Amino acid sequence: MPSTRVALLAVLWSAVLAIATAAAGPAPQLQGKSVVVSWVEARVQRKVGEADFRPVTRNGELRVYVSTAGRVFHRLSMQSRREAGSNERVGDTPNRKFSFAGNTMVAIQTGATGGARRVLVTFTPDFTSCSAEVIRGKEEGAATMTSNSLIRPGTRTEIKSVTTGGVTCSVKAGNVFGGE
Repeated sequence: MPSTRVALLAVLWSAVLAIATAAAGPAPQLQGKSVVVSWVEARVQRKVGEADFRPVTRNGELRVYVSTAGRVFHRLSMQSRREAGSNERVGDTPNRKFSFAGNTMVAIQTGATGGARRVLVTFTPDFTSCSAEVIRGKEEGAATMTSNSLIRPGTRTEIKSVTTGGVTCSVKAGNVFGGE
């Protein structure tokens, strides 16, 4: 298990470095298109301050629209069985960075203390479809990672483990947020 964690952190760190040094914007073939990535997270978590961890399932979704001017608009959503929450942003933010190279897009979310999420999207040569991989991991040696809840704003969640699966990816013409 430790070697898996080290490999995961190496992948996440290399992606963060690639984003920091990447100057390329979205491919012209992505302009005026939207990308939707969905996944399921099986977590063991608790609210900060609670004694016991419990298993939960969260459905995640990242919607990205690349404008005809090459600007990136994005919404990250998480949903439980009863509640949902999301936030929308334009371009890179302190906690969410995008990089583009050839037929790939990488989104790194670093808002969790002690962990990060990486969404890797690989497009077909004509940019009409895609496949994706979502990884969420803890820093090496960290027992947990702590993040603000999208579902319950103002609540801090301590996550002991996360397994992602059920990843889907699609490319759509136009703006998933409306307009254009």
